[in-house]
Amino acid sequence: LSLMYESLLQSSFLVRLLAAVVPALVVVVPLTLMSRKQTLASRDDDNVMTTAMRFVGAAFIFIGSFANFTSWQGASSANASLKTEIASLSALTETILDYKTNSVLQDAVSKITTYVQTIHDTELSKTGIKGFMQDSTKLERKQRTKNAALGAAPEVKRDSAEQQALDIRSAIISIEEAQVVNDRDLDRMLKQVDDFQIARRNRLSGTWPLVPEVVISTFLVITLAALVLIGRYPTGPRRDLKWMQVFTSVAVVSAVWFSVLSTQDVSVQSERFNVPIESFLARYK
Repeated sequence: LSLMYESLLQSSFLVRLLAAVVPALVVVVPLTLMSRKQTLASRDDDNVMTTAMRFVGAAFIFIGSFANFTSWQGASSANASLKTEIASLSALTETILDYKTNSVLQDAVSKITTYVQTIHDTELSKTGIKGFMQDSTKLERKQRTKNAALGAAPEVKRDSAEQQALDIRSAIISIEEAQVVNDRDLDRMLKQVDDFQIARRNRLSGTWPLVPEVVISTFLVITLAALVLIGRYPTGPRRDLKWMQVFTSVAVVSAVWFSVLSTQDVSVQSERFNVPIESFLARYK
């Protein structure tokens, strides 16, 4: 179930739409046909079905609203962290570009644009698990030292985006050592790197999927109960109205499910995640 859930969240817009609509129709249409074939009888028991519909409907609305709120809040938090991340790198790049280009400054700008391109292609890719990477490389950190012979830099296994995030800080340290900018701008650069790294940590610290499996499982059970009641609700004298009730209800159920699945998209498939990155790369790469 976990693998299926994550695969569905990483699928295309069309696949998510079909996943929200088709299963609901598969459940409710046969039950509706069974209900229509039944002979008309006394409607004295309709209040029982009505009570059940109200109870299950209220549970569906509550869990659906909670799932939508949770996914929207998580996605908004990740988007805010990404925007802060990109804004800090933009400010850092502008500070570097204030100076006449040399090899040290050019290398720093190159490392920044490479990092942004990497998170676009990996951590926020259309196919990768959002926020987490599977591949790993050795992490190398450039450290300030008065004596170059003092020990080797520590090595830890991390993904390439993490390495490139450290490369940005290393590039600023190289600028400091080369003494090619004044102290005021150097302090500003270090502050901008700190802001960038804090925003990156905030983005990666979020859990994904944004809606926990236990909530989705509960929502699935309640949805199934709602669809069964929708399909089996007794048909009145005007039986054609039964189909109107069924298709309207399925449209509402499918819309809620599609919203829950789509708002969890924190990849470059979503414009609000793609636009800040594309804008940065178009300006600086």
